[in-house]
Amino acid sequence: MALSKAHIQRYRQLHHARGRRESGRFLIEGPTLMLEALKEGWPLTEVLVEREFASDASGKDLARKLNLASVPWENCSATELARVAETVTPQGAVALAPLTPPRRNLNDSTPPEIILICQSVSDPGNLGTLLRTADWFGVSSVILGEGSADPFSPKVVRASAGSVFRVETREIEDLEEFIRNESSNGRQCFAAVMQGDLLPPDLPHSGRRGLVVGHEMRGVSAEVAAVCSGTVRIPGSGRVESLNLAVAAGILIYALTIL
Repeated sequence: MALSKAHIQRYRQLHHARGRRESGRFLIEGPTLMLEALKEGWPLTEVLVEREFASDASGKDLARKLNLASVPWENCSATELARVAETVTPQGAVALAPLTPPRRNLNDSTPPEIILICQSVSDPGNLGTLLRTADWFGVSSVILGEGSADPFSPKVVRASAGSVFRVETREIEDLEEFIRNESSNGRQCFAAVMQGDLLPPDLPHSGRRGLVVGHEMRGVSAEVAAVCSGTVRIPGSGRVESLNLAVAAGILIYALTIL
């Protein structure tokens, strides 16, 4: 049976932030990300599986795991999948999932040891990569200031490679106030700025720490940098003007956690 216009629209509205907010759901594309969500206990409310994909080994494995998790799913044509997916070449299946994450560690009130704070990181690819990088280094909380990309946009979800299901994201309107409050509770936050200190030797590698990164072009604002415990920058010997934001953040998180 062909999908109705209303059914297709239910998926397509999730391509946009307003549709995600109004419906309380987001879109997951591809079996790999869907299985990552299930592994992390993130529920899938419904799934569409393209008929040809459903007949091969990967599709059959996905269907088996969906059935084990009691996730409702149905077949659709390749044309229908292309209409509901956000990507140009969808990977065989798409799913809907609630924006509200699964309830974990309800008795754990201990603040995370290290957090990543994003001021107006607007590029979805960068934010997704930042979530993936944070996940790699065990950073379990990412704070998103005003102007940052939606962590549940299709592009961020894909770029995170599943890390969006493991790393907590929180949207904060006033980052300056947030950082002040964190500082009063013993967290040292360092702003990554072009004219910052050259990875000072006293950079803490334990205790409550935070790294602040900014907009791809404007960087961290002077106001936000001023309320941080210090600033950091990465030395370089080449002639390129700057590093990619996600690359720079990865180096600095490494410096705060491992060096």
